Amino acid sequence: MSLDRRPSRRQFGALLLALLSFASRRAYGSGRSPKDNGLGGTGYVSPLPDPDNGIGGTGVVGTIRGFGSVIVNGLHVSYPSEVEITVDGMAADAASMRIGHVASFVATREGGRFTTKKIQILREAVGAIEAISGRKMQVLGQKIELGGNVKSDGLVVGRHVAVSGLRMPDQTIVASLVEPVEPGVLQVVGTVTRAKDGRLQIGGQPLSGVAESMVGRRMVARGALSGAALDVSHIAGDAWLPRGPTRFLAETYLESHGSTATTASGLDLPQTGDMRFQGVVRAVIGFELSPAGGWAIQSFRTTETLGAHGSAGERRGEIETPGATNGGGAPASEGSGAGPGFGVPGNLDGAPQPGDFGPGGGFGPPGLPGPHGFGGRGGFGGPGGLPPMPRR
Repeated sequence: MSLDRRPSRRQFGALLLALLSFASRRAYGSGRSPKDNGLGGTGYVSPLPDPDNGIGGTGVVGTIRGFGSVIVNGLHVSYPSEVEITVDGMAADAASMRIGHVASFVATREGGRFTTKKIQILREAVGAIEAISGRKMQVLGQKIELGGNVKSDGLVVGRHVAVSGLRMPDQTIVASLVEPVEPGVLQVVGTVTRAKDGRLQIGGQPLSGVAESMVGRRMVARGALSGAALDVSHIAGDAWLPRGPTRFLAETYLESHGSTATTASGLDLPQTGDMRFQGVVRAVIGFELSPAGGWAIQSFRTTETLGAHGSAGERRGEIETPGATNGGGAPASEGSGAGPGFGVPGNLDGAPQPGDFGPGGGFGPPGLPGPHGFGGRGGFGGPGGLPPMPRR
């Protein structure tokens, strides 16, 4: 007697379900690793961590590293000639963008490439240099370290500058670009705290005319000095993450606190999977808001390690060697990185070069609802937000 070894319909169905489940897990896992987007056969590899490569939009925040398109966090993003660009809330053209600026935008995939229609640039401090010593200086009470190749030549007490950069956990700004500006309205961006004397402040800058409800929130404050205090005439929440998307690719400094990692602006992210470190690091993180309401980490790439202490300037070393280039000159309508400034130098062809970039970035608290989220109504320069900076 022979045995019938053919599987039953139920057994065959169970086997098929198992194979599909395995294939699904493999596909999702592959989304954690960079993969080729086939952009013109250039071999460009996308840093986006999500399996669909950002279909539906990915919020991007980080330092501009190059042009040809705009290159942020390793992602090459093109934009149309009618792109909407703001610098400190003021309308600007593409030629106003500089390598070292901190940009925020939503990237979507269209026809095999990533594009954006709106780019926002916000500078962390705009005012006169109050003190300078070596590679450190102070503007509006903010402690600033010049990152990497940011030049110090020409930086003197009394000179008005605009500082782009990323805050560390101790709220020191690591400058990725310092631009000379004409005297005008002062601006400081950061978390509002209470000083020992009871006054509200951002960094070391006392504020007047600011409501108690602002304590603990990252704000954009503008005004004029009245004695030692910044007399605030306009204030609004800084929408750090672009509104709309649920997935993000962002650059920040983080500090480890056991099972969580906290950004300098106070956003807590779970230290799961490959996101394990001690002390303070700078990193580019891919994460999304999960259906359950928590943050899901999808990718984590460390670019700088500071050790156990927040502002360990003597131990800071730029360890990232940017590999992204634009492969050609940027059209005149696109930012070239050229122009006055003491920041990360741009090349004549707009492409980044190894060693051109000091530590930098730009990060604040989330401007979207969700766990640990805060940031106030209205994005910077948008409805309910601040008016644009006056022209200098």
